[in-house]
Formats: sequence, structure tokens, C-alpha cells
Amino acid sequence: MKLELEKKRVIVGGASKGLGYAVARSFLDEGAEVVIAARNVDILDQAATRLKTETGKKPLAVPADLTLPEDRVRLVDTAVDHLGGIDVLFSNAGGPPPGPFLSHSLDDWQLAIDLALGSVTHLSALVLPAMKEQKFGRIGQIVSIAGLEVIDGLILSNASRPAVLGFAKALAREVGAYNVLVNSICPGIYLTDRMQELAVERSRAQGISTEQYFEDISLDIPVGRPGDPKEVGDLAAFLCSPRNTYITGAAIPIDGGKTLRLY
Repeated sequence: MKLELEKKRVIVGGASKGLGYAVARSFLDEGAEVVIAARNVDILDQAATRLKTETGKKPLAVPADLTLPEDRVRLVDTAVDHLGGIDVLFSNAGGPPPGPFLSHSLDDWQLAIDLALGSVTHLSALVLPAMKEQKFGRIGQIVSIAGLEVIDGLILSNASRPAVLGFAKALAREVGAYNVLVNSICPGIYLTDRMQELAVERSRAQGISTEQYFEDISLDIPVGRPGDPKEVGDLAAFLCSPRNTYITGAAIPIDGGKTLRLY
């Protein structure tokens, strides 16, 4: 299927590694013009170079801390100047630290809110006026299955991520008439740096190796394995493409069947 993303102008946040990197790669593979953002300048530049090697197209790398309002504004302004406009905004700001409730400070809670809700709402507000005017736009975000069901040890995510799903659903209803579609992707367990960090913490607590930990958690995934980040990237590319004309306001789990929720 051709996704008709050639020359579409795309911003991808949190794209220096992990799922955000995979999303950026899928857009580039489909011929989109991409701006990638992340906090660490060196890692971001390395990601841009690697993406050029893998896809033949080099994205523009814009260092930005998406918890900071001024960085969000600078990111969008730079992308518009470079690309001439924005057709797709894909937000991915990473996750807050794991741990039980009493282990977290007020700063941890504020970070969770800024990462999850603050970045998505502000970036959306910055790109929406032009999307509505041009009668085309796609807004997507990575949320996690922690926005759909409780996961022990991830109370910050369980509290903040459902707010993003509520925002996306409400926004989708507001802007659908302008051909602006808004969707959320809720990944399960993927072999990313963040998952490796969680695996180290939890395997130590259980007194087992990280290899054993991954084997154990795979038993709870019907397809029998953690996900490949490319699987998230390809879903993001479809949802944010012109070929998607009727899916909006959705929170789509991509988890190998792990979640137990019915809807």
C-alpha cells in the first residue's frame, strides 16, 4: 500500500532513539520530509546521520526539551521555516520514572504531567491553526498501554497518560470536520532503552537476570515476544497518512495481545 506521504511535512518528537526513532524512520521510508527533535544534541545528530544511512533521506535535527514551552515553540517555528508548513505532528516525549507512589516527589509528578500532557497539548495548539486552514492534518502520539490499564510500578504513567487519551479523543471530535485526524498509539513491551532500564530494575528486585526477566514477561504476551519498534513506526505512518481517512480519536494498543481490556 502506498501511503501517499511523499513530501508530507512531519515533526517527530523524541526521535533520537527507541520508538520515536522508529517512527521517524518509517516516515522517511515513505518519502516524507521530517524534522526530528530530542534533548541530547549529540545523540540526536547521530540519529539523523544513521537515519540518512538507513533511508537515504536525512531529517533536520532540532535539539529541544519538550517539557519546556519555549523549546516547543522554537521546534515548530524551525520546522515551519525549513519545511514551509506542517502536515503531521507526531509527539513522543518519553515516559516518567518508574516506582511506587511514595517514592516520587512533587517534581516527579510535575515532570510526568509536562512530559505526557503539556507537550502534546502545546504542540497541537501550535500546529492546528495552519492544519485547519489547509484542510489537512494528522496528529499522533505515543501513549503506552499504561494509559489503558494499570501496570504495577508505573503510577506516574498510569495517572498522566489517560489524560492524553482524553485530550486526543476530545480534540479529534473538534477538528475532524477540517480533515485533521488525531490518534494515539499505545505500545506494550518493546525492546527499547527504556524497557531495558525497567528490566534491570525489576530483575534485580526479583533476583534474576535481565534475560530471564524478558523470557518471563514474554510468557504474558500471546505472540510470545516483545515488540519490534518498527511495528510502531509503520502503524504511526499509516495513521498519519492521507490513506487514513476515517480513523480518528482512537487509542490503539499495539502490544502482541498483552492487554486484557475489552475496549
